Amino acid sequence: MIHPYSYYPARTARRWPDRIALIDGERRRTYRELDEAASRLAQALIRQGLTPGDRVCVVQENRIEYVEMVIAIARSGGAVVPLLGALTEREHAFMVNHAEGRFVVALGDETIPRASAAAKGSDAVVMALGAAEGVLDLAALAAAEPCQAPDIDRPPDSLAQILYTSGTTGRPKGVTHNYASVSAAMGAWATAFDVGSEDRVLGQLALSHFGGRGMDACWVAGATLVILPAADPKVMLAAIAEHQITMILVIPTLLRMLLDHLDAKNADLSSLRAVVYAAAPTAPALVRASLERLGPVLYTGFGQTEAYGMNTFMGPAEHIEALEGGGERLVSVGRECAAFAQVRICAEDGVEVAVDEIGEICVCAPWTTPGFWKNPELDVARLREGWLRTGDLGRKDAEGYVFLADRMEDKIITGGFNVYPAEVEGGLAEHVAVAECAVFAIPDKKWGEAVRAAVTLREGHRVSEEELIAFCKENLARFKVPKAIDILDELPKSPVGKILRRVLREAFWKDHIGGVHGAE
Repeated sequence: MIHPYSYYPARTARRWPDRIALIDGERRRTYRELDEAASRLAQALIRQGLTPGDRVCVVQENRIEYVEMVIAIARSGGAVVPLLGALTEREHAFMVNHAEGRFVVALGDETIPRASAAAKGSDAVVMALGAAEGVLDLAALAAAEPCQAPDIDRPPDSLAQILYTSGTTGRPKGVTHNYASVSAAMGAWATAFDVGSEDRVLGQLALSHFGGRGMDACWVAGATLVILPAADPKVMLAAIAEHQITMILVIPTLLRMLLDHLDAKNADLSSLRAVVYAAAPTAPALVRASLERLGPVLYTGFGQTEAYGMNTFMGPAEHIEALEGGGERLVSVGRECAAFAQVRICAEDGVEVAVDEIGEICVCAPWTTPGFWKNPELDVARLREGWLRTGDLGRKDAEGYVFLADRMEDKIITGGFNVYPAEVEGGLAEHVAVAECAVFAIPDKKWGEAVRAAVTLREGHRVSEEELIAFCKENLARFKVPKAIDILDELPKSPVGKILRRVLREAFWKDHIGGVHGAE
């Protein structure tokens, strides 16, 4: 099997060589140019000693060179290890050492110091796409190579990539994917959203993580990827209008920022046919506002680094049905996709729970991880008889719609009652003044744990803690109402934009060994 990151761009280059593959500011690349650049880089990597299965770490930046580089690594038989640009030098160094990287690649002059720091203490060779002291100029080496793709064909279970989590629950873990799982995920994204050669996909999220799913779909379908360096709402709104973007991928926080931006009211968003929001629970108020502004273009689903195909799916028609049915289902992540994935909600012993009962979401699909890099204990805990135990809690209603509850480690037990932060956050987010919120446990002498929240406010809105607590009492069971609510300027987030409840929690638990507390 040819690495899917090599095969699909090459196939598209043969079919539509002159079609624009990438737009990055004023720069353009056709599929022929992308294919030829990747082939030269792949030949250069092989000449420098890369052998099939070697790990190549790339300091991620959203730019044309990132796309060329990941295709080149795949084409040379290597395994791609993205180093998310927003992470720290220490995290990058851990990843390079843990993955036993053969090379570390900087895409531009500004990230050469980061690549060099990441490689320090390892045997990895530092390369850059440009000349700099002490590093190999991979671009110059590639210029002398032929633009013919190397002939590398490997078994489907060959290592394709190691994706390190962003550390929302602590130290990053390496999630592996092989040729077969990557290919299955790419096909799932392209077909689920009916991506075609006329589509233009906005790439403002990190192309090494969630944003990469749009990139993958472009390669399969021959669509155009419009790259932005970061997720700036003002720039995004302008790009959607200028390039007539048809599909965007967003996390709920970013979707709210887009709708709230001053430019959003008069922005031309008529070209959008697919707005895919995922990666975190979403409040009903945000979904309603999005439907009102954007129309029937919303899609959502459930996935994670360990299973990044379309495990569950809810399209525009289902969103409209949910809205007309009272809105309860607006917070669902849909039903298991039409084919290939099986999703069930299980108790700790692996037995499926009853309808509407909360348990762990488990997935069996061709795009799940075959294992965690150098972590056999995690393999045993998370991978059982073909099923991935996601670590996410949820429930499934009588019609098969899945609703997220929370990460297992975020569950709050107060006075013997289970409280799931996402449910409380959903209630808080319905308040017109609340922009973002996070709910977490703090120690409580009487109840063991108590519910506390932190919020940020939408621009131009004001509200007091007392008013927010009173609002919660109107909409939530008494034991779920936060005992206190902190109004902050911003909430701590991971490099991919997920709110970090554990950071908010830490200050309250520092004197409690093991992070647990019982009633006194």
